[in-house]
Amino acid sequence: MVQTVADHVVSQLAEWGVPRVYGVLGDANLALLDALSRQRKVQYIACRTETTAALMASAEAKLTGNLGVCTATSGPGAALLLAGLGDAALDQVPVLAITGQVPRESLGTGAKQELNQQLLFQAVASYSALAADARGLPLQLHLAMRTAVEQGGVGHLSVPKDIWSMSISDSVFPLPPAKWKPAFSPRDVTRAAEWLNQSRRPVLLVGRGGERAGQQIAAMAKRLDAPVIATMPARPVIPNDHPLFVGGLGQAGSEPSTVLLNEADVCLVLGATWWPKTEVPRNIPIIQVDSDPRALGRVVPVTVGMTGKVEEVVPALSGQLQQRDRAEWRARVHQLREEWEQRLADEVSQNGVPIAPQRVIHALSRCVAEDAVMAVDTGDHTLWFNRIFQSRRQEILISGRWRTLGFALPAAMSAKLVYPDRQVIAVAGDGGVMTTIADLVTAAHYGLDITLVVMNNGSYAMEKNRMQLVGFSTMGSETVNPDFSSLAEACGGEGFVVDQPADLEPVLQRALATSVPAVVDVRCSDVMVPHTTF
Repeated sequence: MVQTVADHVVSQLAEWGVPRVYGVLGDANLALLDALSRQRKVQYIACRTETTAALMASAEAKLTGNLGVCTATSGPGAALLLAGLGDAALDQVPVLAITGQVPRESLGTGAKQELNQQLLFQAVASYSALAADARGLPLQLHLAMRTAVEQGGVGHLSVPKDIWSMSISDSVFPLPPAKWKPAFSPRDVTRAAEWLNQSRRPVLLVGRGGERAGQQIAAMAKRLDAPVIATMPARPVIPNDHPLFVGGLGQAGSEPSTVLLNEADVCLVLGATWWPKTEVPRNIPIIQVDSDPRALGRVVPVTVGMTGKVEEVVPALSGQLQQRDRAEWRARVHQLREEWEQRLADEVSQNGVPIAPQRVIHALSRCVAEDAVMAVDTGDHTLWFNRIFQSRRQEILISGRWRTLGFALPAAMSAKLVYPDRQVIAVAGDGGVMTTIADLVTAAHYGLDITLVVMNNGSYAMEKNRMQLVGFSTMGSETVNPDFSSLAEACGGEGFVVDQPADLEPVLQRALATSVPAVVDVRCSDVMVPHTTF
């Protein structure tokens, strides 16, 4: 069947089940938008900034495991995608970026908005190509999509303006079979079991790769009397009130996690790759399980490495575990956990004004639905969230390694499109939220009833606190903010302000019940996060 290049691109996306394309229009991608408008399989989401479009595509990929897609025009449009594509690249989720380019006759002439996009995208894209001929585009597009999916990262294709309207008759490529991964060996399972069986102080570190094995991990932890530490995205893997759950890892985690990791004699890592340098245990065996063989031993040397899905490896490993007396270790875990719970209880009960950030996160824990999606931005509130929030089954979205400001709002918008019937909450600081706040109007336009909680302390608090720690000037750390409540209403949403601790939960409940985007402006203190270093 003869199609234009633009129609072929849309047909290829539809063939792979891509539900949405996020983007901003421009002179060099108008033909693609026209093709999208003439069909109903792939929805186009018109964003106000290209950064938002890329972050929405990345968040969708994180939520579904499938390909997220974004588009922009040439030059500055393409460049503005990079802040979002860095998130996909570093968190290794599949995203396709389709950018327009100047007509072929203008390439290399210094025409307006001309830029070497392959050079520009080199730092974030696993595959990047220029479609210089319509006949080569179908294969280039397929390679960009397939590379993104199979390698976990960004595939990029730039299409000159004059290419879009050309005719081609190539068939679309079918969705490739699931990527084959080598299976873990029985021998490795036995070796891992031997280390665990002889241990007296085992500890489990769980990442997002363990999200489908929560009950199995909890049962294994009970059999081993092993405390469970979770990375931030993995907080929902085990209910946080479980007697063996001891919190997160690193500065944003809990003190018991650090203490127990340092006292452990073996560590079993299940689907986690993030490990802050200050928390890496020394001179103990580390057993690592991950579905990606590239992750094994990537951060720390491993004694036993197994490639496989956590939900498949854990039952095989559990079947070889022996019961042994670890009463002393169990008592140590319970002692530290009780002390930690008391410390948190003291922190969340503060009644001062401005409101303590711990009190805000505690109120969120109590108000949000069990299956809510929590999109958390980057800033001091991220650390408070990981320290205080008590997850039950909530899904947590973060910019894990890229840690860009402005992640929360686009991620929440994407989550609401993926899960329209679930409660979706974005948590952001007053500094970071301004990076993508323009797209609050996009949320209203598409009827996305998300709740954005802005922790407003009048500063880039994490940076300010570090400056204060070493005696630097705090110049540049203060923020001049709009009236977030009025801004929400101007964009078609509903706004709320909270400046008293007693009003937190009632106002949050009202905001969560709205049928339009809601913004809750919480006037917080900028108290220093524990263990802050420069």
